[in-house]
Amino acid sequence: MSLQSKSSMTRRISIAFTLLLSLAGLAIAAGPKVVITSPDNGEMDVSPDVTEIRIQFDQPMSPRGRSVVGGGENFPDISGDLKWADNETFIIPVTLKPDHQYQFSINSDAFKGFANTSGQPAEWYTVSFHTRAASAAPAAPDVTPDQNKLALAALKQAIDQDYAHRDRLKIDWDKEITKRQKSFENAKSANEFARLTAHLLRVSEDGHVWVEAGAVHIGTHTNSAPPNFNIQLLAQTVPQWTEHSNGIVTGRFDDGIGYILFSECSKEQADGFDAALDDMKDTKALIIDARLNGGGDEIAAQQVAGRFIEKPAVYAKDRIYEAGNWTGPFDRTVQPRNDAQRYDKPVAVLIGAKVVSSAESFVLMMRQATNAKLIGDVTGGSSGRPMPHQLGNSVTVYLPSWEDQLPDGTPLEGRGVRPDILIKTNLRDLAKSDAVVEGALKRLRAIGNGAP
Repeated sequence: MSLQSKSSMTRRISIAFTLLLSLAGLAIAAGPKVVITSPDNGEMDVSPDVTEIRIQFDQPMSPRGRSVVGGGENFPDISGDLKWADNETFIIPVTLKPDHQYQFSINSDAFKGFANTSGQPAEWYTVSFHTRAASAAPAAPDVTPDQNKLALAALKQAIDQDYAHRDRLKIDWDKEITKRQKSFENAKSANEFARLTAHLLRVSEDGHVWVEAGAVHIGTHTNSAPPNFNIQLLAQTVPQWTEHSNGIVTGRFDDGIGYILFSECSKEQADGFDAALDDMKDTKALIIDARLNGGGDEIAAQQVAGRFIEKPAVYAKDRIYEAGNWTGPFDRTVQPRNDAQRYDKPVAVLIGAKVVSSAESFVLMMRQATNAKLIGDVTGGSSGRPMPHQLGNSVTVYLPSWEDQLPDGTPLEGRGVRPDILIKTNLRDLAKSDAVVEGALKRLRAIGNGAP
């Protein structure tokens, strides 16, 4: 090899290594987020004379894409051209009605037009506000600085003493609270204090944290992961697709494989699942589609899973954080049902990133069933058993009180449950076919043909 070719190769390796470092930097850089909107999310006394909605991002954004998502009577009437005031501020000209509720989102799990200059999409952010009645005066202050100081102290204590995930992201809560202290103390209403609290708690990136003031509910984190299902295509893919009034959906494939969509851990759906499963007793195998399930009641999840469990099994653990102390871990056990027939044929449980909270517990329960396999993608990794903390100025904050764990003691939060058979999808392919359903059918048919 000549000296010139060695030098050329060295330069190529150097360039490739530099590019690799640059790509790694992009991978770990924080994606863009909405800092605040005007009107603010959760605001309840917005003047109907407002003519524009301003969206403030935390970093320079690409001017090319945008996704303002929503529709129907709660979507603002657009009155002009949407535009960028600068590279971090987006303006939506609107005409607002008095005494009207509005809601839309910046991006979503499927629409990701807002992106930074590197192409990273902005986090899904919902904006909801209500305008005051025509000719009505602005609402009078309903809290005092002294009340706000006490409420801020109560908020700090709740985070320090009762928030089970307070240390998960290594957040300096004292610093975060201190830099917002004046704004908290000067809040003119419980609604304003609640909105400030929600903005503070957004740093936790915790879907089980929210704030309430009166009838207003303000979430702090949305699951931006794209779905691994397409409900319109799913209805075309599953033969005999039947939607029941309890929310359960059933279907049957021509070769005797049954299908049940279990989309919510509720008593109503658990009872509906019982009826559907009784109708499926002649099937040779079953698909349980939990990909749309965002949780609910863990008792309802146990009711469903109990139809497949042979013997009592520990499916999860948890430890409780209260008054600054941990207790536990405690075993959580699923029991076989003694009031209904067990389904003992092969089962495929479909999962993905939209499966969170009690639905993840359901998935863990089903993992204990001998004939069940989890198919799809990793679940969302979000659980918490949120508990209310009243701050004393008509504001209530909900904070997770437990650390949910896998049976081996690994924390669930931020990790999720891995499938037995991993199937990756993307939104483009899901417009044409459902690879997760196809994978489940392939697995169940192989078992039917004698595969282990």
